[in-house]
Amino acid sequence: MPYSIKFRAVEEPPCQPGEDTWHIINDAPPTGLSLSSDGTLSGTPTQAGTFGFWVEMRLPDNDHCNGTTDTTQERFVVSINPGVPQLPKLTIGPESIATTGTVGATYTVAMTANLTDAKTWSIVAGSLPPGLAIGTSDGVISGTPTAAGSYTFTVRAQVDASRSDTKTLTIAVRDRLAIAASTPFAAGSTVVRTEVGVIFDAALVATGGFGTYAWSISGDVPLGLTFDSFGGTLTGAPEEAGSYRFTVSVADSEGRVATYSARVIVAERLAIATQRFRAGKVGSFYQVKLRSLGGVGPVSWRLKRGPLPRGIKFDRFTGSFFGRPTKIGTWRVSVEVVDSLRVKSTATITITVGSQLKLRAKR
Repeated sequence: MPYSIKFRAVEEPPCQPGEDTWHIINDAPPTGLSLSSDGTLSGTPTQAGTFGFWVEMRLPDNDHCNGTTDTTQERFVVSINPGVPQLPKLTIGPESIATTGTVGATYTVAMTANLTDAKTWSIVAGSLPPGLAIGTSDGVISGTPTAAGSYTFTVRAQVDASRSDTKTLTIAVRDRLAIAASTPFAAGSTVVRTEVGVIFDAALVATGGFGTYAWSISGDVPLGLTFDSFGGTLTGAPEEAGSYRFTVSVADSEGRVATYSARVIVAERLAIATQRFRAGKVGSFYQVKLRSLGGVGPVSWRLKRGPLPRGIKFDRFTGSFFGRPTKIGTWRVSVEVVDSLRVKSTATITITVGSQLKLRAKR
């Protein structure tokens, strides 16, 4: 600890105060102490023990002191007692916490300390994110956050009554990163049906996480569709029928990743099948059913242009002609089929009624 003592002459000549000078002439004072010219012995001793040394005081040679020069020496002894050992100071860290948490995901961050002594850790101000706690013996903050937000708190570590340290920190918790699909990916379903040549437009939306999003796609993407890695959209018109499976991924600025696996089933373009119908007779019950190809069901039928032969009707639900023709002749009618994607296909049907009923379909 610091030490200071000032030497002075018991009887000084009539010189002005402070005109005498002091210095050590033999041996040495305790290590860490030094004598200034005004007679002050000061410093912080670094070694215990008893130290003897000679000090000389010299008066100046001038008229004010009667033209005399005078010196005097004296031996002094200074004892330095052993001090109480200075215990090392406790310092804890880190200075800040860069790792952010995610709602519903396990989180761990460890406090640090320069001393290996047993310590007690606690939160003395603010609060940890809900779902997290600090280990009182190891200083590890861990748990599963349950609410997003920014949480500031003060951690204290204590070794004993005289040694402790505190650190004020902040932990940011983000909502879980997720992908929400829009039409045509219906809620709860990752399977979409479409058909060749039909405009396809799907927007995938990221929620949660932090910062900007980066999108990517892997797997089998239908030919004719293009994925936007900036906006998360899949657009275009499929060119080939088939079943396609792919996975869309999105990453935020802090490294979180969410995925969305989907399947697109591409059907052939909707059409009305060309077929030969059996012959029929006037007055006999007759029924034929048109057949659709491709498209996405269910389908519905419509008689666009006609008339039909007398006695024949058209069922728009089944695409069937039925009834008992009563008159010989030839009729041309236009039939349209519509699927669930509102894609339409039209065919002209020629109905001939004679001794037998003949139908011919032409696209």
